[in-house]
Amino acid sequence: MKSRSTIRDRERITKTRKSEFGRAGRFSVSRFRPFAVWYALWLLLGVSSGAVAAPRGRPATPPSASGDSNVVTRVILGATYLEVTPWAGRFGLKGTWLEKGRRLRLENGFTTIVLEADRRELLINDLRVFLGEPIMVSGGSLWIGAIDARDLLGPILRPAGIAITAPTLRVICLDPGHGGNDTGTQNKGLKLEEKRMALEVAQRVKRLLEALGYKVIVTRNDDRFVELEDRAKIANRGGADLFVSIHFNSFPQGSVTGTETYIVTRRTQRSTGGSKRETTDNVEFVGNGMDPWNAVLGYAMHRQLLGKLGSFDRGLKFARFKVLTLVNCPGVLVEAGYLSNEAEARKISTPAYRAEIAAGIVDGVTAYSTQLAAAQKK
Repeated sequence: MKSRSTIRDRERITKTRKSEFGRAGRFSVSRFRPFAVWYALWLLLGVSSGAVAAPRGRPATPPSASGDSNVVTRVILGATYLEVTPWAGRFGLKGTWLEKGRRLRLENGFTTIVLEADRRELLINDLRVFLGEPIMVSGGSLWIGAIDARDLLGPILRPAGIAITAPTLRVICLDPGHGGNDTGTQNKGLKLEEKRMALEVAQRVKRLLEALGYKVIVTRNDDRFVELEDRAKIANRGGADLFVSIHFNSFPQGSVTGTETYIVTRRTQRSTGGSKRETTDNVEFVGNGMDPWNAVLGYAMHRQLLGKLGSFDRGLKFARFKVLTLVNCPGVLVEAGYLSNEAEARKISTPAYRAEIAAGIVDGVTAYSTQLAAAQKK
C-alpha cells in the first residue's frame, strides 16, 4: 500500500532491466504514430521549444571541440532532432558502428557513449542516462532530440559551454523525504520506514557538508510532516544554491533493486515514466530555469552514488516531482535503494551503509562543485 505522498509526489519507473540494452526503455515507433499528427499541430500552435567522468573510473578532462561541425536538424514525429555524428564531432567524439544502422559507439580519449535506435536511454562511460526523446534512425544515421542534446547531454559533456552563468554554491538545502504521519515506503519485517532512514542520512550529510564549510538548511529536523510546497519554500527563502531530496524506493516485485537519481523534466518532454505525451508537458516550471545545471548536478550525483555504493544502476532520470519543479536553484532527488528488496533493505538498516549513502551524496556535491569552478574560469 503506497503512502499518499508517494502517490502524489512520485512518477516511478522501476521496471527491471533485462540487459545493458534490454526491454526496459524500448521505444515503439508504431505505438507512437497516433500521437504524431496532433503533436506536430501542437508544436505549430506555439510550443517553444565538457567532460564526463566515468562512474567507477578516472575523471575525464574536457576534450577540445574540433571546430563547429555543421549539425543537421530534422523534424521526426513532431520533435526536432540532430544527426548524432556531426553533433558528437563538436565534442571530439568519433563514431563506430556496433550494429550497422542501430547501435553506435562514440568515443574520444575521455568519454565513451553507446546509443541504440528506438531507445530512450544511452550509456555515458557505462552510466545509464535517460532521454526525453527516443533515439531515431533516418537516412542510415542515428538522430537524438535537440532538447536532449542542448539541455542534457551537452551540459554533461562540457559544463563550461553552458550559456547560463555557473551558479554559486554556498548554501545547500537537504530535504529528508516524508515525515510525521507519512512514513513513505516501509519494510515491516525489518521495521524500516523511509521517513526515518531519510532523516538519518540527511543528518549525516549535513554534518559532512558543514565540515566542508557549506551553510546547510534542512526542510525538517525531526519526525514531522512538511507539505511539498513548503519544502521548496524553505529552500527558496533560505537562499539555497542547491537542493537535494533524499528518499528510499519500493516496488511490488521484491527482486527490484538499485539506485536512481532524478532531475526535473525539461519543458515539452515526457518524464521518464511517461508512456505518451500530455499537454501538461508544455508547462515550464521555476525549476526548469536551471535545466543545464540540473543535468550536470544529476550526472555528478548519480555517478558518485553508484561509485560509493556499488549498487545496480537504475539511471539518471527525470520527473516533475513537485519539490523539483518549485525550487529556484539546481535540484536533485535521490532514491538511494529499495526497502522492498530484502538484501538491499538489510544493507540500508545498518549505520555503516547509511554512512556510505551520505558520503556518496557529499561526493556528488563535491564533484558538482568542481564542475562549477571549472565553468566559472572559462
